[in-house]
Amino acid sequence: MVESTPAVVDGTVYVGSRDGYVYALSASDGSEYWSYETGDFVNSSPTVVDGMVYVGCIDSSVYALSASDGSEEWTYETGDYVSGSPAVVGGTVYIGSGDNSVYGLSASDGSEQWSYQTDNFVISSPAVADGTIYIGSGDGSVYALS
Repeated sequence: MVESTPAVVDGTVYVGSRDGYVYALSASDGSEYWSYETGDFVNSSPTVVDGMVYVGCIDSSVYALSASDGSEEWTYETGDYVSGSPAVVGGTVYIGSGDNSVYGLSASDGSEQWSYQTDNFVISSPAVADGTIYIGSGDGSVYALS
C-alpha cells in the first residue's frame, strides 16, 4: 500500500511505501533507480531539497537520503512514530512526531537544533512562512513557532 504523496524532481519520483521502503522511480517509465529500506511503514511524503530526500517513518526516525543513489546521509530518532511530512527551509528540517514534539533538525547532519512539546501527538505536516512554523497537534491546537 502506498499512502505517501510522491515528490517529483528532475524527472524522478520519490515515494514512501508501507512495505518499509523509500523509492526513486523514473517519471517517464516507472523504472526503479534505487530503493532504501527503513525499519517500518513510510507514510510520510518525501521532501527533496538540494539533492537530499528527507522523509519520516513509523520506526520513529527521520531519514536524509542522497537523491542520486539513495544512500543514507543521516538519521534522527524521535520518541515515537513520524507520519507527517517534513518541511525544509533555510538549512533546517521541520517535522512532528507521535511523541508530541515538533523538531527542528540540521539539514546537513540531522542534529537537533530545537524541539517543542505539544500536549498530544503531532501527525500534521508543517508549513513555514516568514520565519514561522505552523503545525497542528492532536491536542486540537495549531501552533505557530519561531
